[in-house]
Amino acid sequence: MNKGVWTTVGAYVMWGVLPIYWKFLQEVPSGQILAHRIIWSFLFILLVLKWTNQWVEFKYAMRHRATRNAFMLNGFIVSSNWFVYIWAVNHGYIIEASLGYYINPLMSMVLGVVVFRESLNRVQWTAVGIATLGVLVLTFGYGAFPWISFVLAGTFGFYSLVKKRRPLASTVSLGIETLAVVPLALVFLGVEASSGEMVLTTSPIMWLALFGTGVITALPLLLFGYGAQHIPFTLVGFLQFIAPSLSLAIGVLLYAEPFTSYHVFAFTCIWLAILFFSWNSWVIARKRRQFV
Repeated sequence: MNKGVWTTVGAYVMWGVLPIYWKFLQEVPSGQILAHRIIWSFLFILLVLKWTNQWVEFKYAMRHRATRNAFMLNGFIVSSNWFVYIWAVNHGYIIEASLGYYINPLMSMVLGVVVFRESLNRVQWTAVGIATLGVLVLTFGYGAFPWISFVLAGTFGFYSLVKKRRPLASTVSLGIETLAVVPLALVFLGVEASSGEMVLTTSPIMWLALFGTGVITALPLLLFGYGAQHIPFTLVGFLQFIAPSLSLAIGVLLYAEPFTSYHVFAFTCIWLAILFFSWNSWVIARKRRQFV
């Protein structure tokens, strides 16, 4: 179990410090960073599939029309999530992006009710209500709807829905998802180059960082995929708040983004909602163990 905990923590830490990586690449437009991320992620995943002997599973999934189409659609969903996150970080909205990933588990609960007809108990509805209050106060008090937060939470929520409906190894699913959008990424970079908009840096370190977008995309997914299979799901849910907490700290402490009293109230509500949610999950898991 310890190995599963450490791999899961490692995945969330990598996701949490990603703003530093995107900030390093901020001289490259967000669209071009996304295109590089898609292309190099696809090539890296192909190597991983071959190395882990999952190539047969990948080809089988590609031949299954419903599975292939579902994960190709997921490729467009996760690409939009990646673009908004990269854009947000490089335009000074790390805090709002971190809020999105705090909202995400609560968004998943709502989607579970709407899509899978799951039921929430009183504590879970209380958590959703507290989080909603925080977002409403931030929206009306700060004077702007936190659209970045909700786009990130919403796209990742729908991305997770496909994963839940059609369980597939993370490497195989990511291979299909990136394959779906690789042609668009290549066309986009071609158009950017022909129009003179392509940023062609002469720095070897910058090029290495662009190539590395494939590794920093796939590696935490591989770590997470292993960890999630070896530790209780409730623990996975609790550990997921490592990533937005790190991003929030980076935005405030490293890049001095404004953190107003409205942000304090909203994040306090979110943290209370998380506390209710985590405590409720722990109580339910404990009761189940008592009856096993």
